Amino acid sequence: MPNVIVTRNTYPDAIALENVIHYVLDKAVVRGGYAVDCGSFAALEQMLFVKQAFRKSEALQLKHFFITFADNEMDLADFDELLRLGFAVGQCFKEYQMVYGVHLDGSHVHMHFVMNTTSFVDGHQYSDGLSMFNRLCNMLRVWYPGFDVDLHQTRKYTRDAPYCMEDVGVFQRLD
Repeated sequence: MPNVIVTRNTYPDAIALENVIHYVLDKAVVRGGYAVDCGSFAALEQMLFVKQAFRKSEALQLKHFFITFADNEMDLADFDELLRLGFAVGQCFKEYQMVYGVHLDGSHVHMHFVMNTTSFVDGHQYSDGLSMFNRLCNMLRVWYPGFDVDLHQTRKYTRDAPYCMEDVGVFQRLD
């Protein structure tokens, strides 16, 4: 089943934004962007520009989430389909810049997303909590009928207890 997994982390500064963008895009086999160039340096510069233009450089920097797919689900999608899905996810969040990349480096194919939390339309900060992620799950149910779609979030990240996709018990299902 496709799982939408929201990463719980504070991402407090531009360095965090840079690190996550590089992680998502540099390890991707295919990548794309919504309202932003999908090159690592260009995406970072464009997201920082929006934050500076609206004086939100000190606010929460990003939302990081990913969608995982089981092996049998990938029989239904090729890379072009995944890029279309990535752009549709960007459209779901409408006024926030986003980059995404498909990764093959785990036990399942997964797509990472980095969303700028500052709106490029009017500068307000993302404050919809998980409601937009529930909307995203509903969109995935339409794209992939017959599959269950679940929303999860990771446990809080700490340097003493970092997480990875293979950790047992990392993901908390949200009902």
